[in-house]
Amino acid sequence: MKQSCRRVAAAFALLCCGCAFAAPYPTEGQLRAAIENAAKILKTEGVELKIFDAQKFGMAQPLLAERLNLESGICEVYFNTKPENGLVQYFETIAANDLPVLLNAMAMHEAAHCVEQREAYIRKRFDKVLPPGFRGDSATVQGYMGAVRSGALETWGEALADIASLLYLKQAAPDRWVALAKGVAGMRRDLARKWPEHDTSPWLYKMIAAEENANAIVNQRLFETAFQLRRQYRPGN
Repeated sequence: MKQSCRRVAAAFALLCCGCAFAAPYPTEGQLRAAIENAAKILKTEGVELKIFDAQKFGMAQPLLAERLNLESGICEVYFNTKPENGLVQYFETIAANDLPVLLNAMAMHEAAHCVEQREAYIRKRFDKVLPPGFRGDSATVQGYMGAVRSGALETWGEALADIASLLYLKQAAPDRWVALAKGVAGMRRDLARKWPEHDTSPWLYKMIAAEENANAIVNQRLFETAFQLRRQYRPGN
């Protein structure tokens, strides 16, 4: 599994301020419900999603992880209910009433990675998945795979997944999505020293500022919108 997927749980768990009704560590039922929610949205994209218990595959750390099965085209999402060192404390900072929508956003993050992998490895739409001006030798499956393995596309890929998560929050929690989204952006910025390749905050702050007062409603083509906004709000634009 990609290192980025191993860290997303800890990242999202840092979003909200503490309160008297703090959320406990997510249960299997809560994680399955969040992944099933993502599966419904993926289905509108023609992508099937299957859920797996990570512990049965010897995966001891990530709360959520994903991979696209290139033979079947199925997005495989793995959940882990074994508390990671430190994550229990992180979840205690989340308000219980915010936990369901945040878990859904976490699952949407994983789903977005599967969508991008499909666009690259199956559909070969490299003009869609590569950053503008990226070298042409990556415009093949092998070239793209090499760029991914080198880490050159990690921040670019995380930006898409985080933008998809924020779009989901805007759709599912319109009255409080800005506060939650600013929490995501602030977390990415604050952890940039530790995980610089995951600092998607330059995209997210631009997106929040532009979308906060936008009247457009995010439709079921959430991932297509995420692809567009990743280019639109990329640093330097």
